[in-house]
Amino acid sequence: MLDLNEIYFFVEVVQAGSFAEAARRLGMPANTISRYIQQLESDLKSRLILRTTRKLTLTAVGQTFYEQCAKNVRELVQAGQQAADTHPEPVGPLRVALNNDFFDIVPDSWVTEFLSSYPGVTLEFVVDNAYLDLTASGVDLALRRESMLDENATRRVLRAARRRLVASPEYIGARGMPTSLDELSQHDCLLISRDFGPSTWYLNGPDGRIGVQVQGRLQSSTSRPVRQAAVAGLGIAFLFDLIAKRDIEAGRLVPVLDQYRSDATNFCAVFPNHRHIRRVATIFVDAVQDKLAEMAAPSGS
Repeated sequence: MLDLNEIYFFVEVVQAGSFAEAARRLGMPANTISRYIQQLESDLKSRLILRTTRKLTLTAVGQTFYEQCAKNVRELVQAGQQAADTHPEPVGPLRVALNNDFFDIVPDSWVTEFLSSYPGVTLEFVVDNAYLDLTASGVDLALRRESMLDENATRRVLRAARRRLVASPEYIGARGMPTSLDELSQHDCLLISRDFGPSTWYLNGPDGRIGVQVQGRLQSSTSRPVRQAAVAGLGIAFLFDLIAKRDIEAGRLVPVLDQYRSDATNFCAVFPNHRHIRRVATIFVDAVQDKLAEMAAPSGS
């Protein structure tokens, strides 16, 4: 009879894409997992995985075996998770994919608060700037913008946010405060884009929605370097209000042409469609939503 542990580790290795990544996810030595796979291959009298230094490739037998086993293993894991969810307090590991801008919105101390409140939970963050595949990566949930989601994705809207124009007091002191959108073309603008060159910012104001072409000397695919550059006085940034709020309150940034804002963007928690949504994941999402509401509240409220 085949050992279910061997089959479980085989499925985990395939889904992780390597022994090292599977070991990291499971918190155990890679050579231990490798021994399980070798024993499984011995039991089946068939090679399942072709190992090279660069990649992991399934044999034809391995591919067929994986396709037959993966769904059943997933259901067994889900059954265990559902059983764990009957515990009075949430327990077990929670794997969350998020963009590295998350901690520009929510302070690091919040993680300490969450783990202190739920001592039976272990938390792993997967930095997800490339928006990895949720099923293949084995995460319990991801925090993403709604615009990045498939229309059939299982989601929960956490908060709507709008972008606003901001700059440091030092930059405004040196270059002057713009009095109209047309003047943005005379300023250094800090761009969030994957394509270098001029960009168009779309803003809603007293005269409706307007597109303004801007350009600058610094550009990034994520907002964190742009926010840091704005605080350093390198130009005008177009940041989500949730990201800019703490810096404005601290005096590190000031609003620019604050009658203009972007369209609203929904930030969501999204779950792999095939998986049972664990109670610990729901509790985590509740806590994030509460913290976002607190961060968005007017100062002194």
